[in-house]
Order: sequence, then C-alpha cells, then structure tokens
Amino acid sequence: MATIMVISPDDVREARHVLGLTQLQTGVAFGGVRPETISRWERSSRNVQLKVRPIHAEIMGQLTQAANLLQEIYKDKESRRVFLYSPQRELGGATPIQVILRDPPYGLRDVVRLLGRIAEGIPT
Repeated sequence: MATIMVISPDDVREARHVLGLTQLQTGVAFGGVRPETISRWERSSRNVQLKVRPIHAEIMGQLTQAANLLQEIYKDKESRRVFLYSPQRELGGATPIQVILRDPPYGLRDVVRLLGRIAEGIPT
C-alpha cells in the first residue's frame, strides 16, 4: 500500500502566487503533475487536506519554504519577480525559475538553499 500524506489547498495557492508560477509551471515543479490537478487542488475547500504522495508533500514543503524566504527577503512582488527571473551565479548563471522547472525537485532545493544563504547574509 502506498503511503499518503496531506497538503493544504491554501498552501498550494499561496506558494504558486508568491513564486509567480502558472498552474502548468507548478505542475512541472511537482515533477509532472498535470495543470488540471493543480487547479483541482487549488479549488478544494479550505477545510480539506489534500491526499498526495510523499514526494509531492516534500515538494510542497520546499515550495512553501521558498515562498516564505522570498517574502522575507523581498517585500514587494516586483522585487521577487526580478530575483526569480535574473541569472544567479550560484545557480550556474540560470534564473531561479529555470532551475526550479528544469530539475524537479532538486532545482527547487537549490533555489531554497540560495534563498537561505541570502536570508542569512552569507555571500553568494
């Protein structure tokens, strides 16, 4: 029997909006989840906990962490967008969005690690 974990529809919506991802991009970040599934997850009632595979729960945790760090470091939406779409030396010259989408879930971990370094004031 497969292990099932839960995530919150609000967390999916919030992380996607903070990161400026489309539903298609969010599905890619989840490792190939269809955009229709992301839409269904987001439309779910606030009182519902979504039952997902452990890898999807782990990715949701990383998306939430990335969104929280972005909001902590960059207070306004435009500053967050500039960071997400600007090449970053620590990411091999790729933008954070490119890294998140090209290598799920590992690219997301790299972006979270970079944001953590920035939040802690560690030179990047």
